[in-house]
Amino acid sequence: MSAVGRISSAWRQWQDGLDGMSLLGVAGLLAGAVAIGVLTVLIGGMASEKPVLLAVLPLMLVTAFLFLYSREAFLLVVLLVRAGANPVFEETRLAAIGGLGGLLNALIIVLAGIIIARDPKRVPRIAWGVWLPFIAVQALGLGYSPDPVQAVRLYLGQLSVVALFLVSFYLVRDEADLNKMLKLVTWSSVPVAVVTLIYIGLGKTAGSVDGFEAAASRYGGPFPHANILAFYLVLSVGVIFYRWKSGLAGRGVLATATVVLYLLLLVGLLFATKTRSAWISVLFIFVVYGVFRERRYLVYLVIGGMLAMLVPEVRERVVGLAEGNQVVQYAKLNSFAWRKLLWNDALSWMATWRYAFGYGAESFLYHSQTFFSMAGGRSWGAHSAVVQVFFEYGALGVAAYAWIFLSTARMLRPLLRVRFLLALIALALLLANFLVSLSDNMLSYLIYNWYFWLTMGVICALSCRIAGAADPRQRRPWGIRPSRYRPHGTRDPVSEFPATLPRGSEFPTTLPMRGMERAR
Repeated sequence: MSAVGRISSAWRQWQDGLDGMSLLGVAGLLAGAVAIGVLTVLIGGMASEKPVLLAVLPLMLVTAFLFLYSREAFLLVVLLVRAGANPVFEETRLAAIGGLGGLLNALIIVLAGIIIARDPKRVPRIAWGVWLPFIAVQALGLGYSPDPVQAVRLYLGQLSVVALFLVSFYLVRDEADLNKMLKLVTWSSVPVAVVTLIYIGLGKTAGSVDGFEAAASRYGGPFPHANILAFYLVLSVGVIFYRWKSGLAGRGVLATATVVLYLLLLVGLLFATKTRSAWISVLFIFVVYGVFRERRYLVYLVIGGMLAMLVPEVRERVVGLAEGNQVVQYAKLNSFAWRKLLWNDALSWMATWRYAFGYGAESFLYHSQTFFSMAGGRSWGAHSAVVQVFFEYGALGVAAYAWIFLSTARMLRPLLRVRFLLALIALALLLANFLVSLSDNMLSYLIYNWYFWLTMGVICALSCRIAGAADPRQRRPWGIRPSRYRPHGTRDPVSEFPATLPRGSEFPTTLPMRGMERAR
């Protein structure tokens, strides 16, 4: 190809990436240039206190041009680096505007709006119904929030989580797309693991920890709290374990050795977080797999648990639950007893008439200095998503929050017949997430929620494809199952997939869905 041809081809690609920019789009770029100039002046004035802000402007420019050029490339790059680059986002955080992380959240929401507006029918109604009740209840809670500025910021972060869940239905059409997205989640854990190992080597622990726990004993890697790293690692272990057992990560000796060693590394980093609920979550996933697929894994877990108890730090965290359970003067409570005291104080302080709608968004943190007997002059999070939702949004909020998990499980149900291993791991991760939310601030862990609900979204997207729910012609009202009677010559899309698969294989060599689409 000649030089002129290459230039012409590059221009066409750029023009396609800009989606045929109009005069209005050019005006928007000019306005953006003016805004960048203003930001340059503002950032330059603050750079003396936070030198890392000097990196904000070029990152903003790169992000903006990538967003304009290719929506898909922008999303994939963000998901690949966001978790590992979290220290940069934390350093650029500003009280007023939220920093680079706030800008990225806004771009994710805008991106989802653009993609969904082009073809709203790609998202089935049942997927909209997963988050819509809870988002509506949260929006209602903004109206009577005691801290509306902080509440709006966190609400926008929650919207970015919902945006990634819905966009998943545009990213996955078949098993190949699902494998790409799970591979992306896997690779996103590599920079997280590298940063965590570097921080452990430097002795840099988590930036903040739960009350009455020594900061030097827990590692959070690129995240400000060890629990965030712990739950992120649980998700990564679940995804990688599925890809290994389904054969998607390769079946050769080298591939198997690499996967096993990397899983052991992630489990080792999980121990470094000293997050007991995360340990239980990983144990739960392997127990579920052992019961339904390979019983020998139950033996491995018993042996591994006995070896883990030989490690002093692990033994101390496990034995610590048996101490400090009584609330007496000058007593040091363990973390669970401290949580129970916090929940009891909060629920006892609530007025009965607030049980229906709560005190508004972010009211738990706002009122914690008033009702918590061990507040010590500072505000405390609920350390339970369920308690927080009840305090802030009442019984209506708890029902909407529970509906998220119930409706997601319902979307995953069709996979049990045709992709049993995938459904098994996904449901185990989902149930573990809900159980952990009973005793942790899951709603505050934005980055973890990004990756978790993206993973749930791409799996649900495949499930809807298989069940036919993603096809507008086959949409069914909620709660209504298809009739068992079918006229001669018609086919049920679910029955097109084999009920059983060859041993050791999660995906068949041929894709029945594609054949079904051709038949139509």
